[in-house]
Amino acid sequence: MRDKLRNLFSGRQGMDELAKFQFWFGLAGFLIGCFLPGFLGRLFIWLGIFSLISAFVRAFSRQLDRREMENRAYLAYLDRWKNKYAAWKDRFSQRKSYRFFKCPGCGTYIRVPKGKGKIHIKCRCGYTLYRNT
Repeated sequence: MRDKLRNLFSGRQGMDELAKFQFWFGLAGFLIGCFLPGFLGRLFIWLGIFSLISAFVRAFSRQLDRREMENRAYLAYLDRWKNKYAAWKDRFSQRKSYRFFKCPGCGTYIRVPKGKGKIHIKCRCGYTLYRNT
C-alpha cells in the first residue's frame, strides 16, 4: 500500500501554496453554500466544488514547470498585498506622533512630525509640498 502511494505521488507537485489556498477557499465556499438558501447557496456550492477539484488537479499534475510558474505568480501577488498591509500597519501605529503625506510626483510616503504648523516638505524626487501638520 505504501509503495502504491509513493508511486502515485512520484513526479508530482503536491499541495503548494496556491493549491492550499484553493482547497481552503473551496471548503469554505462549500460550507457557506450549504447554509445559504436558493440560487446563492447553489452558486457557493458550485464555486466551492470547482475550487476543490482544481486544487486536487494541481496537486496531482505532472506539469511541474507550469504549476511552479503559477505558484510563483500567486506568491508574488500575495507578497505585494502583504507589503502594502505592513506599510499601512506601520503608518497606522505612528499616527499619533507623525503625519504621512504621499508625494504626487513619485508616490512615496513622507513622514513629518505633528504639530509643526505649515511646513515646506521636499521629497527625494525633488517635488516640493507645502502642507499643514
